[in-house]
Amino acid sequence: MEFNFLQNPSVIKLFDLFEQEDCRLYVVGGAVRDAFLGIKTNDIDFATPVKPEKVLEMLQSHNIEVDLKGIKFGTISANIDGEKFDITTFRKDNYARGSRFPEIVCSKKIRDDFIRRDFTINAIYVDRIGRIIDFGNGVEDLKNGIVKFIISPRKSIFFDPLRILRYFRFCSLYFYKNFDEASLKACIDKFFRIKKALPKKKIKYEMKKILEGDGAKIILDIWEKNNILPDMLEYMED
Repeated sequence: MEFNFLQNPSVIKLFDLFEQEDCRLYVVGGAVRDAFLGIKTNDIDFATPVKPEKVLEMLQSHNIEVDLKGIKFGTISANIDGEKFDITTFRKDNYARGSRFPEIVCSKKIRDDFIRRDFTINAIYVDRIGRIIDFGNGVEDLKNGIVKFIISPRKSIFFDPLRILRYFRFCSLYFYKNFDEASLKACIDKFFRIKKALPKKKIKYEMKKILEGDGAKIILDIWEKNNILPDMLEYMED
């Protein structure tokens, strides 16, 4: 598998910087997923065991412009030659009951970072020479066109109900021919949590993405069959 984003000069610059400091760095998330699907993307995110303070120090020492809006989540954004890259420290997310927003705990273990992510297809790590780290068999799920939660679907949704809409978004955009039964059932059974837990603006954003997918009709049919659609009609307006 060839990852074209590894040839991006700005990406090479970041890998060189971390290598000079003897620090590990990986591309993870949408860029890796889309590469396997043959989709071109400019959204390249990084993960590292290096703490945010050290990442910031490294970037500033090389005169790289930074954005600290995401630092409370362990993320430093680097602006290199007009491109923005999010660099997030490995972390464990500790959720308080009833809260979507976890306490962020930095970790040096990549497996900790893997477990806190949502779906196997979004948790495939790639190093600078294209070696793949795939704890959840996400590559196989991409081949089979299936979206699966990393941990128990119900537990994952309990931590963050937004994952329900994200599940349907990815199904609509890419994987609407096959469904993981446990994931689908959990999302249907817990769908009521969306209105209670999410702001209207966030729901409308996810609905827009769902409706843009080739599988939108299939998703809407599932919602109609399970008496979900009437509650979602208000979010489908422009």
